[in-house]
Amino acid sequence: MDNRLDLWTDFLNDKTQNQLDLQLILSAADSAAESASEVLMARFRPDANEALDTFYKTPNALVTDADLASDRAITEALQASGAPGRILSEESETKLSDDDTLTWLVDPLCGTVPFSTGMDHWGVNIALRQGGDLIAASLPLPSLGERLSATKGGGVMRNRKPFTASSPRSKLSESTVGLEVDGPEEWRQRLSGDLGWIPSVSQINTFASAAYPIALVCLGRMPAGVFYGIEPMHFAAGAMIASELGILVTDDQCEPIDWSKDDELSVVVIGWPEIHSQLMDVMNR
Repeated sequence: MDNRLDLWTDFLNDKTQNQLDLQLILSAADSAAESASEVLMARFRPDANEALDTFYKTPNALVTDADLASDRAITEALQASGAPGRILSEESETKLSDDDTLTWLVDPLCGTVPFSTGMDHWGVNIALRQGGDLIAASLPLPSLGERLSATKGGGVMRNRKPFTASSPRSKLSESTVGLEVDGPEEWRQRLSGDLGWIPSVSQINTFASAAYPIALVCLGRMPAGVFYGIEPMHFAAGAMIASELGILVTDDQCEPIDWSKDDELSVVVIGWPEIHSQLMDVMNR
């Protein structure tokens, strides 16, 4: 533990973020992702007919004991790694050290509803923010055996191997685009006029998750996703990885995301450049 703490201290004092620092960050993020994946898979589609313990923290926000167990596993793994800063999770907030420049943005189970019904449309988001920049991320899709991870300027790893991808489509009219809208109230608001771009695409898929469709975009299986009413913790990991692959992450006016804030964002568009440009055109007519 003492050696890890010394390495983290060196990282915080080293503004160049050398390769040792990047490896340290990635190791902490991936360790937390592995811990979360293990506890989630132990509760996913169990052999016994054991229902998950569930409750609603707000009328449309389902929480299960799997969410909470994953949250604990991530916190414990980051603590064990000696990581500094704070953890801002969907389910909790934890102070790891007095350093206020580092924030771990965490969604311990992104896709609680599909997870609870045995569908594979879920994942885990773990990203490290320094000031207003995302500098590391790990995004596992445990039930599919996939994990994407990245450090700023260091490229992307897929299951521990260097990874690149490209868009599966060049025309929006031939594309399947992910669409995630955060609950009934958000749907009522958007149906009044913000979804006029939908007839310009071939198909719309919705997954009740941010991690899953963003991973599909990063893997080159879907060219873009549009997210309405989303907080940074739900998509920071995917956004970090997407950016390293050359995928654009903006609001609906093509402005970059301000990562220094924790506030909910009205609209986020994540897409390969050619499709992203076409989406901007139809969304702003």
